Amino acid sequence: MIIHLVQNAALLLSLCWLQSLNHRFWDRNYSAAQLMSGLLFGFTCVIGMMIALEPESGLIFDARSVVLSMAALFGGALVSGIAGLIAAAYRLWLGGAGMWGGLGDIVLSVLLGLGYRYFHLRGKVGRGPGALLIFGLLVHILMLLLFNLQPISNAAWQASVSMLLVMPVATVWLGWMLADIARRGRDERELNIAATAFETRQGMLVTDPSSRILRCNQAFSAITGYSAEEVVGKKASLLSSGRHDAAFYQAMWQQLAATDRWQGEVWNRRKNGEIYPEWLSISAVRNPRGQLTHYVASMDDITERKAAEARIQHLALFDALTGLANRSLLLDRVQYAMNTGARSGQYAALLFLDLDGFKSINDLHGHHTGDQLLRLVAERLGDATFASDTVARLGADEFVVMIESLAGEHQEAATQAEQFAKELLITLGKFYQLDALKLHIGASIGVTLFNDDSSTASELIQQAELAIHQAKAAGKNTMRFFDPAMQKAVSARLRLEEDIRRGLQAEEFIPYLQPQLDEAGRVVGAEVLARWQHPRRGLLGPGVFIEVAEQAGLVEQVDFQMLRQACHRLAVWRQSPATASLSLAVNLSARLLYQADFVDKLLQLLELSGADPYRLKLELTETMLLDDMPAAVARMHQLREHGIRFSIDDIGTGYSSLAYLQTLPLDQLKIDQSFVRELPENGNSLAIIRAICALAGSLQLEVIAEGVETEEQHKQLQDIGCRHFQGYLFGRPMPLDEFERRVTMAPEEEPQRALSCPGRSELHARAGEASTERDVKPCC
Repeated sequence: MIIHLVQNAALLLSLCWLQSLNHRFWDRNYSAAQLMSGLLFGFTCVIGMMIALEPESGLIFDARSVVLSMAALFGGALVSGIAGLIAAAYRLWLGGAGMWGGLGDIVLSVLLGLGYRYFHLRGKVGRGPGALLIFGLLVHILMLLLFNLQPISNAAWQASVSMLLVMPVATVWLGWMLADIARRGRDERELNIAATAFETRQGMLVTDPSSRILRCNQAFSAITGYSAEEVVGKKASLLSSGRHDAAFYQAMWQQLAATDRWQGEVWNRRKNGEIYPEWLSISAVRNPRGQLTHYVASMDDITERKAAEARIQHLALFDALTGLANRSLLLDRVQYAMNTGARSGQYAALLFLDLDGFKSINDLHGHHTGDQLLRLVAERLGDATFASDTVARLGADEFVVMIESLAGEHQEAATQAEQFAKELLITLGKFYQLDALKLHIGASIGVTLFNDDSSTASELIQQAELAIHQAKAAGKNTMRFFDPAMQKAVSARLRLEEDIRRGLQAEEFIPYLQPQLDEAGRVVGAEVLARWQHPRRGLLGPGVFIEVAEQAGLVEQVDFQMLRQACHRLAVWRQSPATASLSLAVNLSARLLYQADFVDKLLQLLELSGADPYRLKLELTETMLLDDMPAAVARMHQLREHGIRFSIDDIGTGYSSLAYLQTLPLDQLKIDQSFVRELPENGNSLAIIRAICALAGSLQLEVIAEGVETEEQHKQLQDIGCRHFQGYLFGRPMPLDEFERRVTMAPEEEPQRALSCPGRSELHARAGEASTERDVKPCC
């Protein structure tokens, strides 16, 4: 009996040892490990039956119930199923009187083990020694009852009772051994995971509670330059850079003690002495009793990130081309200077610089040369200022210099700023050597002074910019101080601009017509002139709003509204014989002509209104055609194909040449009023008009003279071949209904036209009624 127990104990030990090897070997292959476990438990049962206690023939007492129940408990259905099949197959092969009881033993052990596993996984029972002992007793009591169901001898009965005393203990022992194997397997896996995680791209460091280094990974060595052998056993303070004071480390340790965690940016020192920034995270490790056992630190070298942040910050605050401050940094420094001036009472000055003729250099020599020149200008500005001054580039060729600590008295500060500005003009006016190219370029400077925060930083820059416009208007290469009247003018212009936008939305812009007559004195058409029927200010002439509309990019909307109303009027006139032959001339801005969809929009407007395109004449100025002559010619030909006619306005005042007049699909030349006004006294004007008429005759073009104010001018124009006329002599710009009444009245009812021009002072007073241009023309 003792020998039998020793043999079974050795068998179970062997099973445990083999199971341990199985877990290690097949750790990464769960299915293979399960299969091998099933085979190990099965063949253990077979060996156990080979050395079993056999009180009578065919009746076998062994530890298979212990092995199979534990196989089910720890391995599950697959392991216990394989083991049970192997054991059952061998028991069937052995046969004998107790075969069926032995098979029942196998099945019952597996089922009971699976039941135990089921309840254990759901947390209903544990796997401690007590629970295993109870389970072993239960299994073997049931086995004993199973044996009692079959006739056995007294010796067999005594043997089964002896097994009842031994097998529960064996169950506890085997269960404890298998649980330990499973626990060690889990620990090894977790250690492997931890070791793998430890060797990450982050530097890792493990210290004891006194910050003595116990372990580090390869990433730590790569970051710091220290090998593990050089740092293990030493204090982590060997990495200290000296940049952080005692208060920094005290705050870090206080947070670690309070929360067991700390993270932040620190500067450490590599083995070679280089100081570098890193992001450090420290966690405290405590045992189950809450005692501090270790510190685990992870670190990232953020040198590249800090460099990238510095580059981004530099781009955000400095100009990429010149390295000077940009608008954002300038605004910050101006605000600081305002605050400083408010406390000290000392003035500071903003000097807004704009290079004169820079665009020509760009166009002539290319943007690469322009960029080189800007860098040289930035260098000269930097050399001419102190370190406390600020030099900024706002864009293109615009620079701003801010000088501080001027005098506390306004006039003295202005004198200092003026002297500095003159020195800058001299410095910037010297020749620039760009490789083999020698360039000269001047600058205009606008200056504004400040010593408090009564204006915002943006407003101060705007003031200096307004002053520079005055400097350029004064002839360039000079300087001007900001005058509050400039701001008042700008504010008025902005208010007018907004009012124009509102007026366009409300369609307050209306056409006035100035008659155009032939040599027989018959009205053959009219020029459409824009007027603004303002709800509060009354009727406004173009001199009030055209310049602002052009600067704001609104003049094309005004022109198109005039076109739309002209087309509508032509459609109405088409229905009456008295007006069907009349034409309307509409001024066209360059912006409108060069719009990509202008041709389509105009043709659609003609179609929708029902106007006769042959009665619509578009007046263009010769200078606007020079911007893009091929595009202008192409658009004019498209419109000419549909019957629209063209007139060149202000002929003789621009760059007229026979070459481009031959290219353009023109119908009419319009003599500018500046020549007509000088008749009959000025012989040069007469010669120019005679040349224009001769040119028109050779090109088979119609000629019309504008600004005719006296009978002498009218007669002289007729004598030299002009056949169409427009001016105050024949009628001022008038509303539509007044023009139509004049056209439709009987000839004998037509009033005598004025024989003399109104006085010059009166004409200047009526500048708002300028007729032949959108701009002011006082003598028409």
